[in-house]
Amino acid sequence: MTRPPRTLAWILLVVWFAWIHAAQNWMGQSDFFGLATPDLSLVLFVGLLGVVRKSDIFLLALVAALARKSFSVDPGVAILSGLLALAWLTLLLRNWIEVFNPYWRAFLAAAGAMGLAAWLALVHLAREGGALPQLDALLLLAFSSGLCALALGGWAIRLPGLTPLRRHGPW
Repeated sequence: MTRPPRTLAWILLVVWFAWIHAAQNWMGQSDFFGLATPDLSLVLFVGLLGVVRKSDIFLLALVAALARKSFSVDPGVAILSGLLALAWLTLLLRNWIEVFNPYWRAFLAAAGAMGLAAWLALVHLAREGGALPQLDALLLLAFSSGLCALALGGWAIRLPGLTPLRRHGPW
């Protein structure tokens, strides 16, 4: 009886990630946000890292990577490896910090946005050549993503349809 609600929750998570990526791309094209567009999908990913079961983290990273890939020219393996690195770091840090805390969630979202953007820029540099990304653009992305994670709080765990993905009890 618990399988269909969890399956439906994973399908709805794909839809939520797709909508958030579409909104993020729309915000990035506007003059108002520009380079300061927060990485909303990473904010959702970090928010969900604090509440999903440990066994679901790889599937969460896979869903997030597939949704990001559908709106991006970045290589899918690079996206997945960046998200898995952030998930691994979060799993390591959960023994010392409370991942569900809004301040730590904002810090992880900021560090994750900056790290993922730098990683994807390095992948593009290795594939096509060019220049390294400017640090000020990465800092702006990190600041806006961290601020967004702090301001929106725990909205990621309250999105409609995602309740079956929450863990009940300790990690």
